[in-house]
Amino acid sequence: MSHLHNSSGQVPQNRKFRSLIDLGTASVKALVVELRGNETHIWGHGQAPLEGGYGPAGEITDHEAIAAACDVALSMAEEITRNTFGRKIVPDQSVWGVPGWMYRGQPISFQQRRPRPEKRISRREWQSIQARLDRVVGRLSGTPLDIISTAKIDGHTVTEAIGLQGETLAIQAFVVSVDSAAQAILHKVAAELELDPPVLVSHARAVAMALSHDGIMLDMGRWGTSIVLVRQGRLTGSGWIPLGGQSFYRTLANGFGLSPAKLPIFCQDYINGLLPPVITNAANAALVDPANRWLDMIQELLATLAAGVSHSLPHKIYLAGGAGQLPALSLIARQYHWTQQLPWSRHPEVSLWQANSINGLTNHTGHTWKATDLICLGLARLA
Repeated sequence: MSHLHNSSGQVPQNRKFRSLIDLGTASVKALVVELRGNETHIWGHGQAPLEGGYGPAGEITDHEAIAAACDVALSMAEEITRNTFGRKIVPDQSVWGVPGWMYRGQPISFQQRRPRPEKRISRREWQSIQARLDRVVGRLSGTPLDIISTAKIDGHTVTEAIGLQGETLAIQAFVVSVDSAAQAILHKVAAELELDPPVLVSHARAVAMALSHDGIMLDMGRWGTSIVLVRQGRLTGSGWIPLGGQSFYRTLANGFGLSPAKLPIFCQDYINGLLPPVITNAANAALVDPANRWLDMIQELLATLAAGVSHSLPHKIYLAGGAGQLPALSLIARQYHWTQQLPWSRHPEVSLWQANSINGLTNHTGHTWKATDLICLGLARLA
């Protein structure tokens, strides 16, 4: 499991390269990217199946299995760079996406009334309210992965508070923390791959980079679904529910008597609209009950997120992930009684997330991106 540089793998001087790793439940994906200003060039892509590695609660139980899958995915991505870049690129530095069941998101906000609204906000005044945020973050359990903060003056979001005037000064933040033990294991895996200590970011942060406008992303994995709330291109809320694609696939397998070998073919034909209408209608009907349970859990979590950010929810809802493409899910979600239960900015619209919607990425690999590549592409945009 060696990723030491050799004569053909030396990273060219004055060029910034990174390895990106998306830790999933069923597979590990890797990219080799080059950073050029605001542009990211993708030179290598790899994917390896992951069997085991996690316990029933999502805890890492076999770091060697995860390391082996990461090694295969990285080696594939690096090998591709021989053809795409002209020489093998083996970056030491890496960015790892941490899956939703491993972290916890928490909104934090402070507001203070200013005795002299006409006086411009000083650097010292702003640092004082930032220090309050730092103290609260320091008391949170786990290790902070992402701290996304926003300044507000008299209720209006500003990019820079220093030098402005106003009656109230506020800071709002969404903090994502990971269990310290899980963080230590991921660093151990990186060390076994002979990589520098990785930069760890949450899947939620990667999703926010992939969704540059207001919206809600429902990213369905094998075990569960990540719900990510994005406002003005910023992560403002996230959560994870323990109901994912496996439940829907199992329903289809049982309902149509599909073997493990035939199930993926059936699902792909279902997604692509190639099944006879009578079979498509039967599949839609079979998924009504699990889809309603799924939406009930999402609705409950969104209600909590809406209370945390104290404003209405963005009306655009996107489905991603493998099972997120099943036609019944978007169909049932559009019929679901969202408007009666949640504070939407407008009547909600449900659509599939499109992988070609991310700007600033140049793909040299020839790989066709899919809805299952959401995290990889978000990491590339974030890198």
